[in-house]
Amino acid sequence: MESIRLVGADLAVGEPILPLLDASFGRFGERPAVSDPGGCLTFADLDAETRSLAAELRAAGVGAAEPVIIQTAASRWAIVAMLAVLRAGAQYVPVDRLFPRRRQEDVIVASGATCRIIESEHPDAGLRITGAAAGSSGASPRARPAGESPAYTLFTSGSTGTPKGVVVTHDGLGYSTRARIHYYPEAPSVYLLCSSVSFDSSVAGIYWSLATGAHLVIPGRNPLDAEAIVTAADRFRGSHLLLLPTLYEAVLDTAGPKQLTSLSTVIVAGEPCPPRLVGRHFARLPGAALYNEYGPTEGTVWTMVHRCRPADAGSSDVPIGRPIPGTTAYIDLDGERTGSRTGELRISGPGVAAGYATAAGGLAHFPDVEGARTYRTGDIVSLDAEDLVHFVGRRDTQLKIGGMRIELAEIEQAIVRRVGGRPAAVGIARRGSTVPSLVAFVACADARESLPDLRRLLRDDLPRGALPSRWEAVEELPRLPNGKLDRAAVDRMAADFLCRP
Repeated sequence: MESIRLVGADLAVGEPILPLLDASFGRFGERPAVSDPGGCLTFADLDAETRSLAAELRAAGVGAAEPVIIQTAASRWAIVAMLAVLRAGAQYVPVDRLFPRRRQEDVIVASGATCRIIESEHPDAGLRITGAAAGSSGASPRARPAGESPAYTLFTSGSTGTPKGVVVTHDGLGYSTRARIHYYPEAPSVYLLCSSVSFDSSVAGIYWSLATGAHLVIPGRNPLDAEAIVTAADRFRGSHLLLLPTLYEAVLDTAGPKQLTSLSTVIVAGEPCPPRLVGRHFARLPGAALYNEYGPTEGTVWTMVHRCRPADAGSSDVPIGRPIPGTTAYIDLDGERTGSRTGELRISGPGVAAGYATAAGGLAHFPDVEGARTYRTGDIVSLDAEDLVHFVGRRDTQLKIGGMRIELAEIEQAIVRRVGGRPAAVGIARRGSTVPSLVAFVACADARESLPDLRRLLRDDLPRGALPSRWEAVEELPRLPNGKLDRAAVDRMAADFLCRP
């Protein structure tokens, strides 16, 4: 198979995450480290709290690499628990207490963990350890685990409904953090955490902030609360934040004319960035840089990045850019697209996770290719004339109708452009037939009268076979707990819609 190879900037091999954090804690002492609506911990406080809790975990018999559930909402105590588990030589599995109870229990069962750290209902009461350690044998665990030991396991949101645990090592977490420090020209002074602790976008801000002496601010227990984000940005003079494009839209809608002016760096990730958002950003915050990051959980948060330009607002889509420092990307070209530079994205390097956790408590390793772990993302991308990578769609959402290949993401991007940037999604309904029907949902209840005109306009943008057969305006699109589109729910909506008389 022919491939295009893209190589990120050089990045020297470095240390695991703990030495990076230890150096920071030693330097920044009484500087604020992490704040939430209930209080603040300095770097010295954070160091003392994490070492004390790590000692309790060891005393409870938690062994090296053993999974430990951290069942909290976003708070300063969640950060204490994460670092304590790392210091104890174990691996943490974060479970957001605000998630649906079934989702929490599915992750806990899938993790195989018998020991939990639970945050008290009272915000000032701290943490408690419950359950027995599975591997207690009286032997002392390694105080400083080898770099290849698991640091954490994150369970992907998975539209299939089956959690899949991605195991990230100490080395991988250290690399991802150092790559972030190396790439971004300005370290944060105040970083606003706008993601659930159960999702990997939170990892970026937590460890970037702690490693550089920044003040990590948690706006509220609900990370998708746009009003809380705006309030925290004003109160703490936030400099950096990373959030979903849809959440950034909501933040811009919520903020007053003189708010958000302290921001110097805005990063969007987790879903395609619409060109309209780029235009809104530069119109509102012309002095702030905007970056579009891309990366599966299996790539330890990020793999590609693009610094947005005002010209991107007029493009059909916003690039995901080029590989981050130290990462190599391959585009395995599609033989059916003769002469094109489109294919599946494959990533390689120190940021690729160790593999997936198995039901038996083991690890299904990702393969090594030429001495580096490699992961096939399942994402279809293309390369433009500037050698910038663009996200096209998912391999598992590709369809063939009448012999023509159709990408759901391409259809959705075309609809979004025609409806002024409003969210849209396309569901697949088969109705017992091998030929699927496409149903388009537009998140704009007052757009119902204009939907026939929209379908006519799309004939100029898409092949006839790619035009949805039915259209529906809705109040909002279904989303997973992390704020991303719930594709399984969209498909169910499509099937229900087609069953209507």
